Amino acid sequence: MRTHRIGTFTLGTMLIIFGVLFLLRIFFDSLAYDIIFRLWPIILISLGLEILFANFKQNEETTALVYDKTSFALIILLSFFAIGMALTDVCINYASSYLASY
Repeated sequence: MRTHRIGTFTLGTMLIIFGVLFLLRIFFDSLAYDIIFRLWPIILISLGLEILFANFKQNEETTALVYDKTSFALIILLSFFAIGMALTDVCINYASSYLASY
């Protein structure tokens, strides 16, 4: 019996996508964090698609579906970490502009 771990593909894909977006943010100031954070539903959509595709492709005799709890936890943890990083950047920029006005 083969085991398919649901969530592993989504985690890898989201790490690549959001890693590239944050890397591009470093080089291009026109790419705002607001734009990146508006893309968060992509995580849920891709996870749902992975679950539907795995269930559709599943052959009951040869494949067992297992939800990868570690991937789900890492997706949530990395999402909060990314939000914290962006919030810190927004606070620093706000403080800099506030102090520059005095």
